Amino acid sequence: MTNTIHFGVSAIRYPEMCHIRQGGMVVLVFSAILLFTSACVSEPSIDKDKFAELDRAVQDLKAAITSSDPCDVPDTLQQRIASGITAIKDKTNSKGERDLILAYSHLLTTYKDGLLLCQYRTQLSHFGFFPKGRIYVSQELDPLVEKYDLSTEKHVYKRTGQYMRSIDGNSIGVIWESALSQIKNIENMMNYN
Repeated sequence: MTNTIHFGVSAIRYPEMCHIRQGGMVVLVFSAILLFTSACVSEPSIDKDKFAELDRAVQDLKAAITSSDPCDVPDTLQQRIASGITAIKDKTNSKGERDLILAYSHLLTTYKDGLLLCQYRTQLSHFGFFPKGRIYVSQELDPLVEKYDLSTEKHVYKRTGQYMRSIDGNSIGVIWESALSQIKNIENMMNYN
């Protein structure tokens, strides 16, 4: 039996309305499936060949940091890492590669922080009034002291009565440990993406 619904001039038979309703449901379900499958598409993995030279530079940095004198790292290593980042930065194809470039950039910043602290480790060591094994905290080093939460000590310069701050000479190790941790993170990103 067919029921008829009258809408002024036109009339729709009830079975026809059911087909329209079912067709709408099919379109709705199909749209949901398309939306879900497009969200599940995985991004391309990291192209390890693209990062090969940068990875070699980082492995050289790792070897230098774990050597007997990590402050004796050649400046060319810093330039190799910076150049490698610049060369790859605009060629990233996935979120994983962009995240990896960001990790390399953070590592380069940490490396520069370590080298800066290395430069200051002997700044006042040849003066008798400054404690041996300490690094004078100048205005340039203040951001590093805060960033790495390095503990400071105050010293009085007896001739002027001025206070000076210093950090332990081994504080450089805190920065190098941070760099090694970041290198490990980069290695994990390369291996698991």
